[in-house]
Amino acid sequence: MYYQYAEIPVGNGVIRGSAVMPEAGGKYPSVIFMHGFTVDSTGPNRFHLHFARRAVEAGFCCIRFDFYGCGESDGEFYEMTVGSEQRDAAAIMEWARKQPFVDAENLFLGGHSMGGLVTALVSPTVRPKAIFTWSVAMNMPYQAGWRTRTMKGPTERGWDIEGLELSRAYMEEVVSLDFQELAKDYPGDVLLVHGSADTDCPVDGSRILRHVYGNRARLHVIAEADHRMLSIPWREECYAVTLDFLKKHIC
Repeated sequence: MYYQYAEIPVGNGVIRGSAVMPEAGGKYPSVIFMHGFTVDSTGPNRFHLHFARRAVEAGFCCIRFDFYGCGESDGEFYEMTVGSEQRDAAAIMEWARKQPFVDAENLFLGGHSMGGLVTALVSPTVRPKAIFTWSVAMNMPYQAGWRTRTMKGPTERGWDIEGLELSRAYMEEVVSLDFQELAKDYPGDVLLVHGSADTDCPVDGSRILRHVYGNRARLHVIAEADHRMLSIPWREECYAVTLDFLKKHIC
């Protein structure tokens, strides 16, 4: 595997990430994968890192970045909003399309949890070849609000959420967004993967998106899987279904 590390200017700083591909010098079908709320591009229990490795084994380049205020990127968590993550996603797509190792005609976008939500919201504008979501956080206003009520806080700017400071600006923005309306104009095919036992972001969120996208979307439910798919068989099924979907959409 060959790694290409990168920095992209956004807002008042940079976001940092990497592209991994079978070997240097190629032009590969590529997938951008976006992490979820309060984590980074490695993912919970290396969930996203292992997907990147599987994607490379299947002949893809996989691109992962830490959103602004997360992981290795600049900024603080309280500066993160759904809007800032949409900005970051658009910047990553623009950067990816210019890279010599990326086949821009076969560039896909996906993410887990809030990363899946951002995928749905930004795709009508950035127009990837196809998209996928894992455990999509269609209930983000409720989920973030619940966590602010059960974690330590409040703080000067918002709430102490597992050692990260979530801003009031985040909550004010997220409750104002109509996710279905923002997502509906994406014209490509969509894969929705969700665990049947997800109590953080229930599978009904993926069912809502399937209705939004109509016959362009396919829903795959993993029996008994939780939000982070914390079992090897669940993750293997998630990887296999996703890569099968992506391979079928290479032109």
